[in-house]
Amino acid sequence: MALPSKARLGEIAVKGVHFGLRQVAQAPEQRTARQLAAQAADRLPPPGPDAPRVAFVTPRDWAVHVQWEGVLGQALRARGAHVSFVTCGGGLEVCDRANTWEAPPMPCTTCTRYVEDSVDAHGFERISLRDGWDGRVDETWPELDARSLDSLSEVELGGLALGELVDIPAKWFLMAAQIADDPLAPQTMRAFLRSARRIAAGAEAALDRLQPDVVVLCNGLFVFEAVVWAICRQRGIPVVTYERGLIKETWLFRRDEAACLLAIDDLWARWRDEPLSAAEATELDEYLGARRHGQRTIDRFWGDAQFERPQRTRSGSLAVLFTNLTWDSAVIGQEVAFDSIQSWVAATGEHFAHRPDDELIIRIHPAPVKLPGKQTREPVAAFLRQRFPDGLPANVRVIEPTDPTSSYPLMEEADVGLVFTSTTGVELALAGTPVLVAGRSHFRGKGFTVDVSTPDEFADALDAALDDPASFAPDPELARRYAYLFFFRAPVPSPGVEEHVLGLARITVDDLDQLAEGADPGLDRICDGILGRGDFGPPPRPA
Repeated sequence: MALPSKARLGEIAVKGVHFGLRQVAQAPEQRTARQLAAQAADRLPPPGPDAPRVAFVTPRDWAVHVQWEGVLGQALRARGAHVSFVTCGGGLEVCDRANTWEAPPMPCTTCTRYVEDSVDAHGFERISLRDGWDGRVDETWPELDARSLDSLSEVELGGLALGELVDIPAKWFLMAAQIADDPLAPQTMRAFLRSARRIAAGAEAALDRLQPDVVVLCNGLFVFEAVVWAICRQRGIPVVTYERGLIKETWLFRRDEAACLLAIDDLWARWRDEPLSAAEATELDEYLGARRHGQRTIDRFWGDAQFERPQRTRSGSLAVLFTNLTWDSAVIGQEVAFDSIQSWVAATGEHFAHRPDDELIIRIHPAPVKLPGKQTREPVAAFLRQRFPDGLPANVRVIEPTDPTSSYPLMEEADVGLVFTSTTGVELALAGTPVLVAGRSHFRGKGFTVDVSTPDEFADALDAALDDPASFAPDPELARRYAYLFFFRAPVPSPGVEEHVLGLARITVDDLDQLAEGADPGLDRICDGILGRGDFGPPPRPA
């Protein structure tokens, strides 16, 4: 086995030092957090009885999320809010802090220590979910043992559809979306249901005690967040979710929507007809150029990318299909024309058997093999080999996830692009390439893609686009307006926290005044949105 690169070895060494410092609550970000907390204690009056009450749900030791929530809590406290944190406390049978390659057992000791020490360093009140279930909710749930996998998804408790709430977390944990025949699936679903029952009991107790006016959650669809959000819906408590933007160090916030789905329909209605300024057009072009080479992102897919245009082998049209990470929380449940990514890919391959003059390239997403510790358990390439035991049609090629071929030359050569939910669809449209969308993507219905809802619609649209691609060409200017909104306007630059090393967090402010109202427009926008004074949308362009 080859040794890691020097850069990778350096990263591992830095992480090792940070891990050791975390054990004694002396990680650099924790020390900075104490400085901010001391300033808050010295400068800020206690929140009044009518102060808005904000609760963050912070259950995992994902450092950048923990510290970003801590810094955001400091900014809200500086605006007079009462801020508290709900942590996990450890002891659950399973959760989505780790996946099936890494657990069980869950890393509860180190996870809980980092979260609680960090919240304490920031000086906030905290309550753990474990406080609400420990000794009150039995770990066993024998009634689940007699249930089939299908019926486990129908489990309800106290008005909560727990079976539905743990569907995405369990599939994320298993690194597979199609789990009907997975021998690990039934026991995993039962474990998640038992954990969800405990989370629900803890969340009920925490909400009773804290009485928040608004709850802030990461993503919205992971197990802790899904259960807490469902209880908040029962109680009428508003929820704000947030997720990373596609540009490094940006965040997208949504109220009462799952931010991880990246939907910005309301903002598009406002900005659709706004042409880009010359500066905005340049900013977009510069970013797209950087994105082509894997820059300004946390992804590490394209460090060894090779920019070779595919050679055509047929006289007709070339279609390129881009798959997704099948078990991503932003993909599961977003099926429209097909019941799965696999059935979509298979149907497309079969369709080209009847169009021998055209050709199809299937570009399998690299993440399932290039995300360390998150290798997929349902590789699309293996599925295709099983589905087509005698081989794919002669006019269909597969580019494996391990292949360093860049997707960008494929996009440039394509006459037609095929996507499920991949943001590649936006980039194809920017180049004027017709795009057929089979899933519920964030850009579906925005006016520059061909959106299909059934297999027959897909087949008909594919035939028509292959026969005459030019007649389905999108309006690149409309796509550019959407792209600028999606990449730049809708997300907010991260004030106060950066992920300088993947998995580590650095607090970049050292004075509470840097977080005060008026100091940072983006931070004001976030805080106003959480406190109900705004909608997280970008400010209108000056008249």
